[in-house]
Amino acid sequence: MEARRDPGGSLTAAALGVAALVAWPGALAQTSIAAPTRSEVRPEIVITATREADAVLAAKVEGALEKDPYLFTEHISVSAENGVVRLTGFAEDPFEILQMVRLARRIAGKQRVINEIDLIQGTWDHD
Repeated sequence: MEARRDPGGSLTAAALGVAALVAWPGALAQTSIAAPTRSEVRPEIVITATREADAVLAAKVEGALEKDPYLFTEHISVSAENGVVRLTGFAEDPFEILQMVRLARRIAGKQRVINEIDLIQGTWDHD
């Protein structure tokens, strides 16, 4: 014997379920949600982490760059937006760029620094 499939069977069951809910409108509204008892009350979660203001973050990074005696930061600008630090400008030495990015990442976080410092070589007179 071969099993017959009723393509409208599931649709009929769904229609009957909707009709039952419509016929008894107060069924869902009358269900009461019991208030939690004293033993079920969970303590409140308090988040103590704060996000530093962008200006404060940019000032910290800029201060760290200026304190390093081996970096020439006259042509570097630091900005911050939504916690992401952006370094822009130009430098002569690739090591300086790497060190600036490292210092910025140490303060702002590893994934929160955008390096837009251009490397310009051979333009300075070193006489």
